[in-house]
Amino acid sequence: MELELRSVRRASRRAGRFDPQDAILARRSGEELVGRLGLLNFVPEVILDLGCGAGIESQALARCFPDACVVGLDIFPAPLHPQASAGKWVPILGNANALPFSKATFDLVFANLVLPWCDPVVTLQEVHRILRPGGVVVFSTLGPDTLKELRAAWEEIDDHPHVHPFADMHNVGDALLGAGFTEPVVDVDMLFFSYGELSKLVDDLRALGATNAMTGRRRSLTGKNRWQAFADAYHSSAQQQGRLQATFEVVYAVAWASNRPEASNTGVRVDLPQ
Repeated sequence: MELELRSVRRASRRAGRFDPQDAILARRSGEELVGRLGLLNFVPEVILDLGCGAGIESQALARCFPDACVVGLDIFPAPLHPQASAGKWVPILGNANALPFSKATFDLVFANLVLPWCDPVVTLQEVHRILRPGGVVVFSTLGPDTLKELRAAWEEIDDHPHVHPFADMHNVGDALLGAGFTEPVVDVDMLFFSYGELSKLVDDLRALGATNAMTGRRRSLTGKNRWQAFADAYHSSAQQQGRLQATFEVVYAVAWASNRPEASNTGVRVDLPQ
C-alpha cells in the first residue's frame, strides 16, 4: 500500500477542525493504551506521543508520569485542546516515516492509531532508532476487518480502493521483530459502532483523520448518483434493527527496544529539531 503524503496531511488538517473528543475510536483506544502502561512496571523519563493531534493523550501521559518530559509529534499542527496543558508537553511538526530526532532519545514511544496512515515498516524502524536501549513502544493500529461494511458497499459500485488494506495482528508482530524489537505482545479488540445516518459515520472518520489517502484511489469527485448507489449498498448489507453497523478491529501492541532494564541511569535530555 502506497500513501500520498499530501492527502494524509490534508486529512489531518481537516480532523483538526473537529473537537478531538468527537473522535470516539481514537479516545477509546488511547485510554486503553494509557491504561496498559500501568502493567509494564516502567517509569519513562522522556516520552514521544507520536501522532499527538491536539494533545489529549499527551496530557494523560503527563498525568501518569509527572516527572517525564512529553514530546508530541504530528504531521499537522492541530490546535491545542483546552484540556491539554501547554506546560506539560512540547509539540513538534514532523513525519512518522522520518522522525526528526537523534538515535536513542526516548524511553517510551506512544502511538495511538498512527500506523494506518504511514508506512508501518519504516515507522517502526524509525521508532526503534530513537528509543533508548530498554525503551518500549506501545501502539494501537487497525486490523483488516476494520470498515468491512464500507469496503463491501463500495465494491458493489466500482473497482477502486476505498479502504486501506490494514495489516493483521500476526503481520504487526512480524514487523516489530523485523524492526529489531523484542518481546512483542499483540492482541485484538473488535468494536462495533452503530449509526442512525451514514453521514454520521463519515463525520466520525473525518474526525479521526481516516480518509482514503492511497495513491490508487479514484481521483474524481463522488457525484450524487454514485454516492446514492453506495449509500443504498451500505444500507442493504450493513443495517441491523434500523441502524447502520461499522466494524473496527483495533490491534494493540507493546514491544521493547532491547532487554528490559533493571534500573535507569540516564538523565532527561531531548535533542529537538531547531
